[in-house]
Amino acid sequence: MRPTEPFRREHEALLEHTDHLAQAAREMPALSEEKRDLLRGQILHFLRGTLLPHAKAEEEVLYPEWVALVGFADAAVPMVHDHEAIVARIDRLEAADISDIDTLQELLYGLYALISVHFRKEEDLQLPAFDAAPEVADRGLARMSLATGEEHTH
Repeated sequence: MRPTEPFRREHEALLEHTDHLAQAAREMPALSEEKRDLLRGQILHFLRGTLLPHAKAEEEVLYPEWVALVGFADAAVPMVHDHEAIVARIDRLEAADISDIDTLQELLYGLYALISVHFRKEEDLQLPAFDAAPEVADRGLARMSLATGEEHTH
């Protein structure tokens, strides 16, 4: 088993929820304002309560380990920019008028795309480097477990 397998499984679970963003965007026009607002609330609960704490832990724990591993001080900057773009869209989704279906759909599809591509970058660029350095992976993933309360060790 790859050292990053637990982290990859966590990404799979997060991506299942992320897939719901596109589904919610498609459903928005058919929903009453009350149901739209309820759905948006559920989505914001996931984004703010699960996804953003995961991103914060990555920035505080995993990205510094990756920077040290690859030896390039700015290696994580694009990943942090992704997080900032995601947060900005979450804020806009929360502030959007519930009757503005076009904006709600735009933000949900945008979040779906940003999050999906971000995870793909982590899995294609960062995780293979950790798999090649199991001692660094074990240390970083153990620290992620402490930061998020999620099990990241194998």
